[in-house]
Amino acid sequence: ARWVLLLGCVLFVSCTAPSLEQRRAVSVPAMSSPHAHLERAIDRYKKSMRQLSIDARTIVIGGIAAGGINHKYMRATFEEGEAELALVEADLAAASVDPNLAIELCIACWEIDWNGNGRIDHRDRMLFQIEIDADDTPIPEDDPRRKPTFRFDIGDVAWARAFVSFQRAALDFVLAYDWSAVDQVLSDDRGAKNGIVLRLVHPERIADAKQRILEGLDRSDDARRAYLAETDDDREWVPNPRQKNHPMPLPMDQALYDTWEGLLGDLRRLVRGDEGLYVADLILLGDQKVTRAPKGYVDIGSMLAHPHDITLTASDLKKLDRGRDVETALSALLGDHYVASMKASPLPRRLLRMKGEIDRREEGFERKLRYLFWIN
Repeated sequence: ARWVLLLGCVLFVSCTAPSLEQRRAVSVPAMSSPHAHLERAIDRYKKSMRQLSIDARTIVIGGIAAGGINHKYMRATFEEGEAELALVEADLAAASVDPNLAIELCIACWEIDWNGNGRIDHRDRMLFQIEIDADDTPIPEDDPRRKPTFRFDIGDVAWARAFVSFQRAALDFVLAYDWSAVDQVLSDDRGAKNGIVLRLVHPERIADAKQRILEGLDRSDDARRAYLAETDDDREWVPNPRQKNHPMPLPMDQALYDTWEGLLGDLRRLVRGDEGLYVADLILLGDQKVTRAPKGYVDIGSMLAHPHDITLTASDLKKLDRGRDVETALSALLGDHYVASMKASPLPRRLLRMKGEIDRREEGFERKLRYLFWIN
C-alpha cells in the first residue's frame, strides 16, 4: 500500500461562513481544476484503502475463527474497494492534464490510525518515516530527515495512476473467482487434502484485470519519461539521474532507467501472450533444485485471455515444493496454460543478471533494485 503515502489535505479553509450559494459558486469551478482533482484523489485513496485494509483483516481473522469466510461480505468489500479506486483513477486522469501541477506532501507528518486499532500508536507514527539513510545507517528518531516534504508533480501523478491500476487488477482477479473452497482448508476438512477448486464465476473480471495491467504499464512508462524530462531539482519523489535533491535515500542512474524500460517491455509481451516464461529460467532464478529440469513455458497471455477454474491438489503442490516431477505438476496445475513451445521472455534472465550483481555486492545496486520495485 505504498500509494497510501499520498495523503490528502483539505482543499479550502475559510475564516468566514459563506452562504450555500457562495459555496456552490466557488466549489464548482474549483473541483474542475487539476489541483483539486489531485487533492480529492489523494483523500479518497487514503480513506478507501484504510477501510479496505480493516475489512480484509476482519475477513481473514473472522474466517479463521469461524472455520469459514463470509464470502458475501468479502465480495462486497472488494467490489466497493475497486469502485473507489476507479473514482481515484478518474480524478488522477483529470489532474494529469496540467503539466505544471505540483503539491507539497509531508507524508510522515499526518497522525492517522493506519492499523485500525482505535488509537494512533508508535507503529502508526513510524509507518512512513525514513529510517535508513543512503549508507544504510539508522536515522535517529528525532532527526528531521525522517519526515521530509516531497514536491509531488506531474510525473508522480503518472506513477500513482500506475500503482492504482495494478491494485485494481489484483482486486479484479480476486473478484473473478468463487473462493468458497477455501473454507475446506479453514475448517480442516479432510476433503481439502484431495484438492480444492476455485471456480471462475466472472471471466469478464480477468479481462478487466488484463486491461488494468496494460494501463498500469503504460502509466509507469509515462512516469519514466516524465521523470527523465524534468529539469528542476526540488525534493523529488523519484529523481532522474541528474537530480540530487530527493528525500528518499535511493539515487537513480541511467542504467536503472534503462532497466525500468526493459522490464516494462518484458511485462507487456508477457501479458499480451507474445512471449512466455521458460520454467527452466525461473528455476535458475529461484535457486531451486529439481530432479528433472522442465522444458515448458508458462503462457501468462493465455491465462488472461482464456481463464478457467484453478485446481489445487496437495500432491501437485508437494511436487513443486520438493522439485520432484515439476513438469507433471505444472501441467496438472496450469492445464493448457503450460505449453511445450513459445518464444521465451527475457525477464527471468534479466532478473537473474540483476540477482548476480546483488550477490557480487556491486556498489549501490541493492539500493537501486529496491527503488526499481518501488517505482513499479
